[in-house]
Amino acid sequence: MAAFRAALPEGTGDAPTADRLCALGSPAFLAKGQQLPPDADEDRLVWIGTGAAKLISPHASGAPGGQVLAFHFAGDLVSVLRKADGDFRLVALADCELAIFPADRFLDAAQGDPAVLRSVLTRSLQALHRSRTRMMQMGHKSAAARIADFLVSMAERLADCTRGPCAFALPMSRRDIGDSLGLTIETVSRQLTELREAGLVTTEGRSKVALADVGALARIAGRCGDGAKN
Repeated sequence: MAAFRAALPEGTGDAPTADRLCALGSPAFLAKGQQLPPDADEDRLVWIGTGAAKLISPHASGAPGGQVLAFHFAGDLVSVLRKADGDFRLVALADCELAIFPADRFLDAAQGDPAVLRSVLTRSLQALHRSRTRMMQMGHKSAAARIADFLVSMAERLADCTRGPCAFALPMSRRDIGDSLGLTIETVSRQLTELREAGLVTTEGRSKVALADVGALARIAGRCGDGAKN
């Protein structure tokens, strides 16, 4: 739990609140492709220490895969509801080191430190904004705008880049990208090809991506201004 303690807001790492939170947490490891087992009784908050994961809603038919609801990376705090409130699964896109907390008891313990509560609220609002943006895209934006917006978002989250050129590795598959944006894998591949031909994107292998100009992609995505925003 040392990594989680170090990630707490400045000034809280040695406070009694930190001790209470760390006592509640259970360390866990998910290998690539492995699912976090569902919990029938308790909502959980899952902190991702290392790696990357996707939150999915499995197909009702039991078919492989599922609707991708969100992608999460190191430092994210993910809300995973009890199975009775919806069957949501956290699946590792790369090997993940996690800290798992019972949500109600975590929030009870965090009440003693406003900085911790503010941090949890900020992360929750960011996740909510991303979910709303994705819903709007699926209803109103073109395939080109959805892919451009996805790349801008990944540039910010994986490379802390909001303008100019940058490069990063995508841990998710083309199918995962399509599932998260409401596009087929063929459409994802076609849109990436068009961006490559336009000189805005280069790819190497299955995961490496280089963006020539994040601002140009942000404009294709219909974002305000030249850079990416949370």
